[in-house]
Amino acid sequence: MKILEFLEKFIAVVCIMAFGGTVLPVLLTGGSVVAADQESSGAMMFFAGIYVLILALIAMRPSLAFRIPLASPAVTFLLVFAFVSSLWSLFPDVTLRRSLAFLFTTVFGIYLALRFTFPEIMRLLVTGLSALMFLSFASVVAMPAVGLDSAQHVGAWKGIFFQKNVTGRMMVWLVLCLLWLDWQREAKRWVTRSLLALALLLIVMSRSGTGLVTSVLVAAALLATGLVRGNIRSFAPTMAIMLVVLILAGTAIASFWYDALYALGRDPTLTGRTVLWDHILGSISERSLLGYGYAAYWYGAYGPGSAFIESWGINSAHNGWLEATLDLGLPGVIVLLGILGRLLFQGFFASRYGASRAEPAWAFAVGCALVAISISESVFLERHSMNWIVLVIGVVRLMELGRRRRYQQALEQSRARHQQIYANAPAYAGPGRQF
Repeated sequence: MKILEFLEKFIAVVCIMAFGGTVLPVLLTGGSVVAADQESSGAMMFFAGIYVLILALIAMRPSLAFRIPLASPAVTFLLVFAFVSSLWSLFPDVTLRRSLAFLFTTVFGIYLALRFTFPEIMRLLVTGLSALMFLSFASVVAMPAVGLDSAQHVGAWKGIFFQKNVTGRMMVWLVLCLLWLDWQREAKRWVTRSLLALALLLIVMSRSGTGLVTSVLVAAALLATGLVRGNIRSFAPTMAIMLVVLILAGTAIASFWYDALYALGRDPTLTGRTVLWDHILGSISERSLLGYGYAAYWYGAYGPGSAFIESWGINSAHNGWLEATLDLGLPGVIVLLGILGRLLFQGFFASRYGASRAEPAWAFAVGCALVAISISESVFLERHSMNWIVLVIGVVRLMELGRRRRYQQALEQSRARHQQIYANAPAYAGPGRQF
C-alpha cells in the first residue's frame, strides 16, 4: 500500500507540473520554444499521456469514479454545458476537443480534493509548483532564451512559463499554499519560509505587478480569517478596522490610480486591454445568451478575434468574466458567480463560525485571489490550468465540509431522539420483582 500511495502522489505531482502553464510540454516533445503552442501535435500527445495518468489515478481508487460527478453540481454543470455548447459553436470540432481537455483538467482537481487530506493536497501543490520554480531559476541561468522575456517585457524573468504573468500567477498559488502550511505548522518552517522567499523573489524578478499585489492579498485574507474568529468583542473592532483599510485603499486608488498603474508596470490602457475589451463587448452584445461555444472565439484566422490574434498575438480576453461570457454566455457566468460566491461567503463564514477554520480560510483566500486576477487575466474555465484546478479544489473541499457537517448534525439529532425515547420509556418490572 505504501508503494501504491507513493505512486499516486508521484503521478499527482507530475500532473500538477504539466498543468502549470509552462513550455515543458513543447520542450519535452521537441517543439520550438519561440513558437510554443500547447495545441501543437507534440504537446497534444504529451497531454494525451497526462490524461492516461489521470485515468490510472482514478482506476486505483474506483470508488472515486462515482463521487466525482456529484462532488460539485455547479462544476459538473459547467463541464456538461461546455460540451453542449458545440451545438452552436463557431467551430464545433474545436469546442469538443478543448472541452475534453477541460474535462480532464477539472476531473484532476476533483480527484485531488476527494482523494487526499487537505494538508496532503497542500504538500502536493507545493512540491509540484516548487519544482517548476526551481526549473525557472535554472532556465534563467542555463537557457536565457527560455527563461528571459525578449519580446514586450525585455529582461523580465518568465522562467519556464509561457509569459511573465503566468509566472506570477503560479507563484501566487505557491505562496498561498506555503503560507497555509506555515500557519498550520504542517511542514518545517525553515523549509516553507525558504521556499516562500524564493517564490517572492521570482515574482519580483518577473515584474508581475498582479502577482505581487495578489500575493499580499492572499496573505491578508488568511490573516483576516484569523482575526475575525472569536466573540463579538474581538470581531466587531476587527471588521471595523478592515472596513476602514478598504475605504482608505479605495480612496487612494481612485485618487492616484494613474501613478499606481505605472508603479505596477501598467499604463492607463492596461497594456492595450481597454481597446481589446471594447471589441469584445461588441461581440458579446451579438451573442450574449449562449456565447460563441467553449474556447471557439479565439480560434482560426477568420474568427471574430482574428484581428487581435494576427496583429497582437492575443488569444484570450484578458478578463475572466468577459472570457466566460464569450465561451458559455450568461448561464456560464451565473454559475461561475455562484461558485465564486461559495468560495468567498461560505469560506469566510465557515472560518468565522465553523469548528475548523483552516480549510475554509484557504478557500476564502483563493476566492479573493481569483477576484483580483480575473480583472486583467482570463482565469476561469481554463483547460490545462492550475488556476482552474485550485478553484475546483476549493469548491469541492467546501462542499465536502458541508456534507460532513450535515451528517454530523443528523447523527447528533438521531442520538438525541434515541436518548429522549429511552428516558421517557416506562419502567417495567424485572424478573425478580414480587407482586
